[in-house]
Amino acid sequence: MVKILIFRTDRIGDLIMTCSAIISLKKYFNQSEITLITSSKNSEYSKNLSFIDNVVEFPRNGIINKIKFAFRLSKKKFDYIFIFDGKERSILTSAFIKSKKKMALLSTKKFYFNFLKIKFFKDNDNKNLNETFQKMINHTDLKIKIQNYDFIKIKKNNNFSSKIPLDKYIHIHLDEKWFNNLYINSYTNINPQLNDFVDFLDAISINNDLIITTGFVQLKLVNELINKKIFNISETNIFFKRNNNKVIYLINQPTFEDIESLLRNSKKLISCHGAITHAANSLNIHILDIIEKNNSLFYKRYTSHMNKYTSIYRENFSSIKNTLLSKLNE
Repeated sequence: MVKILIFRTDRIGDLIMTCSAIISLKKYFNQSEITLITSSKNSEYSKNLSFIDNVVEFPRNGIINKIKFAFRLSKKKFDYIFIFDGKERSILTSAFIKSKKKMALLSTKKFYFNFLKIKFFKDNDNKNLNETFQKMINHTDLKIKIQNYDFIKIKKNNNFSSKIPLDKYIHIHLDEKWFNNLYINSYTNINPQLNDFVDFLDAISINNDLIITTGFVQLKLVNELINKKIFNISETNIFFKRNNNKVIYLINQPTFEDIESLLRNSKKLISCHGAITHAANSLNIHILDIIEKNNSLFYKRYTSHMNKYTSIYRENFSSIKNTLLSKLNE
């Protein structure tokens, strides 16, 4: 039994980006046990990944809790440790754990890292992240090539999509990233306003059924769509609007598992780059990915392996809506 410890103590999107590397490791060995150290943000999602054997959540608070956590792990022995998140807390914890080989992604090197028996790999903002993961695996001398980008196809479906009587629709993911006052202030503000956004939805739904999902941040625009009776309620967090022979559904604050289920029936996705982008790629969906132009090289490190992918640069909504409508019609 080959025992592998992996650190991914960040977000769901970061974990999904790493899943292809993890599955490739899992498939290489006849018998293996993979333990994943998670954060509170990706812990529940990790438990539904069949190729992960053990999920352990890194303690959020308290230096004593973190010391106890490292002490418990120090009692175990692993064949390989991969620190894919590059976090200092993960690197420090791994220093106390027995393993033949330890590999860590690294953005900033602290002086005391030189005393640790860990092979570090520089995380370059302009470099394909999967290529760096591949180098980390190559250092183990294992003949493994990272593949399996479509792993969500075989992941268990929670069948949330059965609540939506549609198939092959356009999927818009409207979250806080569309509003720079809720996301990154230096980014170009898209900031869709109610009337403009409704006109945009109506234009798409002339020829397409449409669903809109939201993130976990409550948005003023979504409240307006619901409170001004533009959408009618179907269930607790599901609303709908008819446009001639087409239907628009709004699903307010679904879980990420719900979003994955809805993506299985989507034909195109419009979203600002995030976890949903990687899930859509795994399901072979055409992605219109809204990104900041000045950071286009940075985003390529996450998207260069994607096939049905089109990047759209952030603009104010009155401008970007025309670009999106044009790309949808191609």
